[in-house]
Amino acid sequence: MQKTLIFLLLMLTLIPVEAQNISSGLYFAAHTSIKEERTSLILSPEFDASKGLTLDFDIKFRPEEHNYGYVFRIIIDDEKSFDLIANITPEKRALNLIEGNNVYLAFDEELLNQYSWNKWAHIRCSIYPDSLRLIFDNQTLQSQYKFINIKNVKFYFGYSDHEKFHSSDVPPMSIRNIKITDNKNKTIAYWPLKEHLSHSCLDSLHQIPATVTNPTWEINKHTKWVKEKTLALPIYTQICHAPSKGNIYFANSSFVLVYSTIDNTLDTIYPAHGAPYTEINNQLIYQPYYDELWSYDFDPLKQMSIFNFKDNTWTNNDREIKNPEYSQHNTFISPNDSCLYIFGGYGNYQYKNLILKKGRTQDDWIPVSYNEEIPPRYLSGSDYKNRDTILVFGGCGNPQGKQELGIINYYDLYAIDINTFKTKKLWTIPNDTKNFVVGNHIVTDETNNKLYALCFPNDCSNSYILLKSFDLTDGNNCTNYADTIPFSFNDVNSFCTLYYDSLQSKLYAVTNYNYNNKSNINIYSLAYPPLKIEDTLQTVAGHKALVTKTGFFIGIGICIIAGMGCMYLCYRKKKRRRRKESHIPHNPPVVTNTDRSSKTTTQDENYKPQPDIHKKSSILFLDGFQVWDKNGADITKSFTPILKQLLILIILYSVNNKKGISNVTLRELLWFDKTDESAQNNRRVNIRKLKLLLEKLDGVELVKESTYWALKFTHAYCDYIDVCNWIDKVKNKEPITAENINDLPLNLLSGQLLPYVQTDWLDSFKSDYTNSVLDMAINLSKQEYIKGNNELLIQIANSMFAHDKTDEYALILKCHTLYKQGRTSLAKTTFDTFCNEYKAMLNTNYTKTFNEVINCQL
Repeated sequence: MQKTLIFLLLMLTLIPVEAQNISSGLYFAAHTSIKEERTSLILSPEFDASKGLTLDFDIKFRPEEHNYGYVFRIIIDDEKSFDLIANITPEKRALNLIEGNNVYLAFDEELLNQYSWNKWAHIRCSIYPDSLRLIFDNQTLQSQYKFINIKNVKFYFGYSDHEKFHSSDVPPMSIRNIKITDNKNKTIAYWPLKEHLSHSCLDSLHQIPATVTNPTWEINKHTKWVKEKTLALPIYTQICHAPSKGNIYFANSSFVLVYSTIDNTLDTIYPAHGAPYTEINNQLIYQPYYDELWSYDFDPLKQMSIFNFKDNTWTNNDREIKNPEYSQHNTFISPNDSCLYIFGGYGNYQYKNLILKKGRTQDDWIPVSYNEEIPPRYLSGSDYKNRDTILVFGGCGNPQGKQELGIINYYDLYAIDINTFKTKKLWTIPNDTKNFVVGNHIVTDETNNKLYALCFPNDCSNSYILLKSFDLTDGNNCTNYADTIPFSFNDVNSFCTLYYDSLQSKLYAVTNYNYNNKSNINIYSLAYPPLKIEDTLQTVAGHKALVTKTGFFIGIGICIIAGMGCMYLCYRKKKRRRRKESHIPHNPPVVTNTDRSSKTTTQDENYKPQPDIHKKSSILFLDGFQVWDKNGADITKSFTPILKQLLILIILYSVNNKKGISNVTLRELLWFDKTDESAQNNRRVNIRKLKLLLEKLDGVELVKESTYWALKFTHAYCDYIDVCNWIDKVKNKEPITAENINDLPLNLLSGQLLPYVQTDWLDSFKSDYTNSVLDMAINLSKQEYIKGNNELLIQIANSMFAHDKTDEYALILKCHTLYKQGRTSLAKTTFDTFCNEYKAMLNTNYTKTFNEVINCQL
């Protein structure tokens, strides 16, 4: 009984049961970054500070080679600066509040030695007209100060570009929960530094912005995988996780490599004797009760090879490479008998659905009978739901278990009671829109009703991994998280798994690809719980609570505005009809600023943006990949990742070199890891599949001329080709006139080329397309027909900003045009937005003034 309780305490660290602890704070890039890339946070709240102020925040220091820098600078009336300077090193620790050349408050080094790295501590700094007070981690210092008048106050954290108090020394730190109060302890502003905008963060009380340069938001660690380690180890290295120790183990016949999730370090253990089994499949597991590594084989009369950490020995020394009998199976250790159990797998041209059991010292595997058999499969994921239940999710196989009968992907969830071995199918999700299998281990969060799995397409070699979640109870609410992880999938030679580490509150994804006589291993981490990007963003309009509380009134407002909009459209339509009948040119109504009168050209009426009518026989690349068949049905999901890349490559090369793409180039880009014969077979199969899909469209044909594959369009439509054709026309100085203005696809120019397709070979195409669109926009703005058309000029400028937010020509064009229309306030807003983006991206101020911009000659 005691063994079982100890075992359960260790094993339950697998299950994320703690509250949703979402990270907050701003991580400051310090001396490891060049000065231009260090982090700055600036606060400029307006309040009466004449009788004093208090600054509160949490801080966390991390160790780096250089640790000196300004935590903050409180600048009074642009003339005086109170600076908190930290120098926290292993040898010496100092934290001083200074003003000018005088140190007013300095913490004792003995006190600072009690501080632990990477631990949040609280700082409070109070500045009164005649005194100073500083608190660090509940220790207080205070001092008298000569009387000062306090009017305007600015707060700089980290890097400071203030003209009188410039500083580039930034300590390696993170900051959160910044609060400013007045002398009566009234809160002026509060920045949790959690949800944020791209380069600013609004306080939760009055929406006061905190301006940030070079930000790294702690909450974003929940949205993006971080590659922690890349390892090239001896081939067929085995992998397992010890959650209670915060270790991931990599074992082979030469050594045991220990990766610590606690401090992100590697340690090597060289066994005094023996080795794990050399298995093509991953067959290693950590036994928490015995604190051992178990390497197992499926040959008869073979005991486990057990690694003992006390004497660093394996109990076996069989180094023969084994062919996998149960590839990509699932494993668990039962708390009832401490035995190892496996389910499923693939071997000898068969998919398996047996449950096998093996004890610590047993020779043979014992089959375990269970009711309601799970269809044979491999590439499924498993995890404990609770003490008594193991879950098995997804995979691929077929009901008969015979490879020659084909393969189907499963999207179901089974529960296995480890006491009675009764099984129950909990749910399945429709497989018509899905195409994935699952990493070896899943993570279940029963408290929050979530199941997390690494999912990847199994119909291509250059695959990718995507973290998905499903409702644990019914499989609904499928949600994608984080960015994708590149994954080379070659069946039994590839392996990926998902671990939850409770010590760090992180998910770890580990991938392995046995290739070129190496185990090519990558370790990725993601803060738990995972979040979508939109979960990390603030709403500019107001605080979430305010939005929720006033939702009813907003709804009424929307209805009123919509009604007024309909009335306005009807009014405009009648007014235009009267103009057309009387042939008297009039300007369309424009909301203008009253500080200047203006007139707009009658050509504003002539351009009508193209409606979105391409919903039949069309291939769309701009702002996302989409394919519509001849009946107007969206068949995008019919394109597997490899078919999508194949279609994209053929169109891009057909447009750019007017010939198409050769077999050699296709091999280099899509099947570089295949033999000549295998690459040729893959190409033939996928070309045939692509032709069948394109037959669903009218007016497009996949042809081969000489050694080049190309697409010939007759009636079908492609937005990328449409824009490229106009790029060529404008480059060749074809004039824009009243006759062809409505054919100009201005509404497409702001579209990004395939923004959600991420692959190295596509980057140069994206860059060239962006440059071509910007050049075309500049040339268009100079055409006689367009030069006098203010609305077209603004649309052209907006399309340029969509590709480059710091394009100076677009700024001048838009501000100049708005100002000419009398819309001065809009022009100034455009200028201010541009200056903020320019500073955030280039870390330098834009040199021209607003007056210089509106008076620039294009």
